[in-house]
Amino acid sequence: MRLVIPEINLNRELIPVGLDAQNVPIVPDHDVGWYIYSAKPGQGENIVLWGHVLRFRKAPQIPAPFANIDRLQIGSEILLYSADGTAFRYVVARKERVTPDQVQYILPTGDERLTLVSCIGDRVIVDGNVELTHRLITIAVPAP
Repeated sequence: MRLVIPEINLNRELIPVGLDAQNVPIVPDHDVGWYIYSAKPGQGENIVLWGHVLRFRKAPQIPAPFANIDRLQIGSEILLYSADGTAFRYVVARKERVTPDQVQYILPTGDERLTLVSCIGDRVIVDGNVELTHRLITIAVPAP
């Protein structure tokens, strides 16, 4: 699958990811992850994607995939391409700033939606690494 967001010049292949041994989402360093326990486009359920917003010290020349995700506005267009190349159009319907423990946004919803999960908030140092205190949840619904 592929994610294309023209407004922020994002065009990335999706990497299938799950959870680690502690049930923490695995987020690829430089790619957009598709949460394998969420839906695929057209299945009528919650499609969950996540990515980093900050570059890594070990590879500062590689931009973070969701570095500009916070620039999306209500109504911004998002295209998701399935494995067979079918395009699914979504528009941003809402944005939420939540704490990392608010995991309900990655669960099934009973309706077709695209949920983009990224970090946002205050930068703190944890064990020598920069972390952000909150998550930005960008929810898009099928375009009319």
